[in-house]
Amino acid sequence: MNIIEIKNLKKYYGTARGIEDVSFEVREKEIFGFVGPNGAGKTTLLRILVGLINKTSGFASILGFDAPGEYLKINEVVGYLPSEANYYKELKVFEQLKIFAKIRNANEEKIVELAEKLDLDINKKISDLSFGNKKKVGIVAALLHSPKVIILDEPTSGLDPLVQQKFFDILEEERQRGATILLSSHILSEVQKVCDRVALIKEGKILFVDELENIKKQAHKKIVVQPHDLKLKYNELKYLKKENNKAIYKYDGDINDLLKYLSNIKFEDLTINNVDLEEIFIGYYKKEGEE
Repeated sequence: MNIIEIKNLKKYYGTARGIEDVSFEVREKEIFGFVGPNGAGKTTLLRILVGLINKTSGFASILGFDAPGEYLKINEVVGYLPSEANYYKELKVFEQLKIFAKIRNANEEKIVELAEKLDLDINKKISDLSFGNKKKVGIVAALLHSPKVIILDEPTSGLDPLVQQKFFDILEEERQRGATILLSSHILSEVQKVCDRVALIKEGKILFVDELENIKKQAHKKIVVQPHDLKLKYNELKYLKKENNKAIYKYDGDINDLLKYLSNIKFEDLTINNVDLEEIFIGYYKKEGEE
C-alpha cells in the first residue's frame, strides 16, 4: 500500500525551477530517503506535501488526501520537521512544546519521554538553545502526537553523532509503531543507516528510485597503489586517475583473482577499499564525460 503518491509534480517560482516532473511513491511503514544536494528541490517538494506552498502542476497525495489542497486533513496525520524553524524565544522549551501538544491533542508525558531520549533540557529558554537543541525541539514537536506519516527535512543537521544515533533509534521505533517516514537529506551516510529505498534528485529532476540493497550491489573495490606509474593491466581493473604519487583504480571482479595478480608486483604502498554509498551516488552527479 502506498501512503504517499507523487506523479509528474512540478513547481516553478516564476521562471525559476523548483522541481520538474517528479514521480515516486512511499510505501506503508517504509523509511524512504529523498536524497540530493542543497538546492536540488527536496524542500520544495516537502513543502508542497504539507501544504506550505502550491504546486504548478502534477499530483501528490498523503493517505489519499490531495496535497496541498487538503492540507488541513493532511496535517492531522502528519508530523513535519522543517529544515529550520522559529519558536517563541521568551518561552522555556517545555512551555513551547506544551503549546504544540495542546494543538495536537497530545499527552504532555510524550514531551518528557522524547526529550529524555534526545537529551533535551526542557527547562531552558528557547533563546538559550544552540542550533542543534532547537532541532531537537522540532523533532519532539513532529513526533509528540504519534503521527501516521512523518516528514523530515534535513533532520540531523546540528545534532552530534551520539544524538543522531538516538534519533535513528526513535525513527525505527516509530516505524515499528506503524508510521511511514519520508526523510530528506544531503548526508548520504545517514540515509545508508536507516532507509529502505531512496530517490535521488538533481536540479529538480529524479535520477532514480531504487531499493537501497540494489544500490549497494553496485559497490566495487577501489584500489590505490604507489608508485602511480605501474600501469596495472588486468581484467575488470580500470584506471581512474592519479592523486599525488598514487594511482587509483576501480575493480568489479573477484577479489581473490585480483590478489593473485597483485602478489607478483612490488609496491611501495597498496590499499583496497569498498566503495561506499556516497561514492556511488556521487557518480550519478558527475556531468557526462567527467571523470
